[in-house]
Amino acid sequence: MMIIKSKLLLAAALAMTVSASSLVDALPASAAAASASSTQLTQGMSSSSVSELQQNLKTLGFFTYPTVTGYFGTITTQAVKDYQKAYLLPQTGVVDVTTKTSISHAITKRALLADALTYEHVPYVWGGSTAAGFDCSGFIYFMFQKFGIPAARTTAKALFDSGASVNTSQLQPGDLVFFAIAAPGVVDHVGFYMGNGQFLSATRSAGIYPQALMNSYWGPKYLGAKRVF
Repeated sequence: MMIIKSKLLLAAALAMTVSASSLVDALPASAAAASASSTQLTQGMSSSSVSELQQNLKTLGFFTYPTVTGYFGTITTQAVKDYQKAYLLPQTGVVDVTTKTSISHAITKRALLADALTYEHVPYVWGGSTAAGFDCSGFIYFMFQKFGIPAARTTAKALFDSGASVNTSQLQPGDLVFFAIAAPGVVDHVGFYMGNGQFLSATRSAGIYPQALMNSYWGPKYLGAKRVF
């Protein structure tokens, strides 16, 4: 009788252990789901994170309401959708991790471009990647390093082989634009797209200088664009 009772108690203890183990295993998944949900911004929310979102979208030209409100209403939802469309993301109106990262990158690139213009007329130097002088890919590398964007010191061709392709009609500030100068179809020049049909690059004739992407000289040499960050 004592043996049977001991077996019953052991079985009960094992059952409780399995049940508790299952509960413990389930908690991380639940916590992960809650964490993922908490990182999203959606319509109806009010918070300082929404204010930051609105300010960033205003900087990027998508949130046009006169003031930052901190409330995620229909105007903010439309601004998010407009941003997602412009940056080739699913147009959900929800700020998930992907959209949040993309907006952060876009803000960084705006700051980078503003700073890049301060190097206007720094001379062209073959192989240069310092403020004493740049070649085209050296300028890209220098600016990426300055703004904490991971990059290797490489060539225009290697940059062209990286990132996601972007149609000319979908260019956004900070995208990289590529050209063939020496031989048709062979990438040998790269610059930053600035917006409004302008790009900035290191040229032999003028050093760092902004020019029209589709002018009579550069237009026929244009090969495409990539978004690498």
